[in-house]
Amino acid sequence: MPYTKADSSADSAQALFGAALELLTRREHSCRELRQKLAAKFPGADFEALLERLQELNYQSDQRFAEVFARSRVQRGQGPIRIRQELQQRGVGGELITRALEQLEVDWFELAAEMLQRKYRASISAELPRDQWLKERARRQRYLAYRGFPADAIGWALDGD
Repeated sequence: MPYTKADSSADSAQALFGAALELLTRREHSCRELRQKLAAKFPGADFEALLERLQELNYQSDQRFAEVFARSRVQRGQGPIRIRQELQQRGVGGELITRALEQLEVDWFELAAEMLQRKYRASISAELPRDQWLKERARRQRYLAYRGFPADAIGWALDGD
């Protein structure tokens, strides 16, 4: 029986679906991540139909990806600003990000204080000269800001330190 073009496109669609499932079995992916990873192997493929099918089967969900991603970043000690930025880079919409962050029920102030304690162990010595004390406080502020904590949480953590 001769091999037809229809067989070829069905085989490539099946290969695309299989590759997507393989990626999704390892970890959750956003639509954008899946599209980027699969585009390298399958240039010109119909990703919209694939993503629609994966979502119908509940194999892929940007909401679920956002929740899992946010939870993992909180466990790493990252703040809401950094988590939001990383999710945006991965193509997750603003409303989904907000919902995922709200579901975390994390006390960002306590997490900032915990990260500060973990990194620096001791509080800033009051015996330091004022310029050195300010320098050390600024260094700790930068550390927490880099981790994505809002200014009020940083101030609270430093004042509690």
